[in-house]
Amino acid sequence: MSNSPHIKWLASGEPYSEQFQDYYFSTDGGLAETEYVFLKQNKFPQRFAQSDEYQETALIKIGETGFGTGLNFLVTLYHWLHTPEPKKPVHYMSVEKYPFSKVQLSRIYTLFSKQWPQLDEPCRLLLNAWPDSLSSQSVFEYSFFEQQFKLTLLSGDAQLELSALLPEHKHSFDAWYLDGFAPARNPDMWQQGLFNTLYQLSKPGTTLSTFTAAGFVRRGLTHAGFTINKVPGLGKKREILSGIYHN
Repeated sequence: MSNSPHIKWLASGEPYSEQFQDYYFSTDGGLAETEYVFLKQNKFPQRFAQSDEYQETALIKIGETGFGTGLNFLVTLYHWLHTPEPKKPVHYMSVEKYPFSKVQLSRIYTLFSKQWPQLDEPCRLLLNAWPDSLSSQSVFEYSFFEQQFKLTLLSGDAQLELSALLPEHKHSFDAWYLDGFAPARNPDMWQQGLFNTLYQLSKPGTTLSTFTAAGFVRRGLTHAGFTINKVPGLGKKREILSGIYHN
């Protein structure tokens, strides 16, 4: 049974979540926000390079809470593609309770390609691989570029799905993108139990970032074990959060 989100299409062409009464992205600066909040704070694309500075792992494993339209994935793939060889393989693992159907995603990616033409190739690659629909508790996996860039999308509740990864993936992630809807709109995505699970899946040197600067999120991530800092935001957003797992 399909678990696609209930959305309203705005005049701008953007999808708006009727379940969470929130925006998935903004065509006015959405790409720049992703690059600043998620890539820059996690030191990408520099960490993709096989350089002496970032030799902490041969494989970069990125985790994400809230796949949404896949914008963070697309931008990450774009920058990985434009990292000179030799570069590290990437495993991008994300969780999404309400994954878009292929028809919905096609409409969104038509907008992406017009708004941000540099994402045309990543959009095409992901859309071609995307199933017609994803049901709850399903797993979608696809590898691009001869297994060098792999996507694993877990469909379901973030806490349950990520906790289930612990036996196999404990202390293995290198970076986290925390990108659920705003905490006030989607509190289930911002629970202490989830923060604790993220910490267990992380290792010394693991970084994280999120668009929200809510005090309880900062305190919760700190309580879990991360060192969290407020950093200047972008545009109208005054502050965001970034963090790291220290020994």
